[in-house]
Amino acid sequence: MDLHKNVHHQPPLLKRQFAKLITAVFASIALLTACMSTEQPPQYTYEASATAYDDVVNAQKSALENGKLLLVVLGAQWCHDSTGLAKRFQTQEMQPILTSHYETIFVDVGLLEDRRAITQRFDYPTYYATPTVMIVDPASSALLNRASMAIWGRADSIALADYVDYFSKFAQLSDKQKLPMMNWQADPQVAAYDTQHAARLQKAYDLLGPLLQKDIAGEPPEGFYDLWKEVRGYRSDLQETMVKRAETQLEQNDNGKADAQVAPALRHYHPFSWESK
Repeated sequence: MDLHKNVHHQPPLLKRQFAKLITAVFASIALLTACMSTEQPPQYTYEASATAYDDVVNAQKSALENGKLLLVVLGAQWCHDSTGLAKRFQTQEMQPILTSHYETIFVDVGLLEDRRAITQRFDYPTYYATPTVMIVDPASSALLNRASMAIWGRADSIALADYVDYFSKFAQLSDKQKLPMMNWQADPQVAAYDTQHAARLQKAYDLLGPLLQKDIAGEPPEGFYDLWKEVRGYRSDLQETMVKRAETQLEQNDNGKADAQVAPALRHYHPFSWESK
């Protein structure tokens, strides 16, 4: 064998093989990049929609069809807790949980607009904070996290690990564990009280909305922050009381009335400062 002759004729073949190898490598990289780009987490934002209620209805249908829970988040882009929650949802820790177990829809409340049609679909009077996070069984429309919703009003200060624990826990509920929430029903007197105060709160939102718009534009009206604090105290107290009632009722369902705590009384609230003028 003429070694020198064989070496002389080998390079063209090696070049062709090397070229094929390089082409294959770049094709693989391109394919991998394409796959990675399609797997980027969704950019959760609160966008105005003229069909917000129908959007939620359609999301509920999709959740039912795909064997997932419905996750409704009511918030706004001007609210740091709302955007803080959105950022946590986009993390690599949260994405597998949300993708596998939840049909997620973000609902924009705009400048404190009326979204009672959405919340009342799931037997909840209104939104008392932004964000409001509702985990719903799509088949029964039962609100599964009724007794712990208040924590999400401070969503931006909640650790990512707590997000993971919270949403993993609800994703793993068995049908038996869901049953108390599915059987939950407000006392008629309490339901009427909650509806009345939800309407009163929306009137306060209607007053604050135009003032909030000016504040976002950098021109806060005189007295706006005092009014905001006044309404915040009212809505926070309403929600905290609702949580305590829900906890009490769920405890009654589990243990019987003899061992249950006493539900909070229906509190009377004084007129708002602008109502008494």
